[in-house]
Amino acid sequence: MPRMQNLTKEIQSLLESKETQDFLKVARGFIELIENKEIKEKEFYPELHKKLTELYNAGISLKSVELIHSSEKTEFKIATEKRIEMKNANLISSLGKDCFYWEVFDPTYEKENEPTQGWLVDDIGDIYADLKEELYKIDQIRTDESIEDGLWQLKFGFTSHWGNHCINALRALHYIYYDGKTTM
Repeated sequence: MPRMQNLTKEIQSLLESKETQDFLKVARGFIELIENKEIKEKEFYPELHKKLTELYNAGISLKSVELIHSSEKTEFKIATEKRIEMKNANLISSLGKDCFYWEVFDPTYEKENEPTQGWLVDDIGDIYADLKEELYKIDQIRTDESIEDGLWQLKFGFTSHWGNHCINALRALHYIYYDGKTTM
């Protein structure tokens, strides 16, 4: 990766690390899959299952980032709704009733063990939006602050938001795919 202009050595080093590069490659591959208008349903679901597995694994390996250049007060002017289009939500919805599944919100907390309904469209949409937003900061804004914040948000989102959606979608897709509930 060529050195980006005006980045500190710390941010450049963080960006060039194997864990970061591996994660960014997988995240970009997931985005490409979701944005692929040409892919057929039969190819989409097995590929989605594989990409989610790779994404979860890469999220585990992604290093935590200490905020030095940015803070909670740092703002990035981003027109989210213009950049983030859930282009294949209709393909995900093609599962019909199978895009809904049952889950226990937090299976490690015994007082909150009532099943709730999950929705693959929501899972994939939230993962897509979270990744797309942070990749935009890293790839398009390209400042110390935006890259640091983007990487911090990606790891934080893995532990608190999109990682949960990822594991829930993986579990649902596993049962759909391997229990023969669809013709994927």
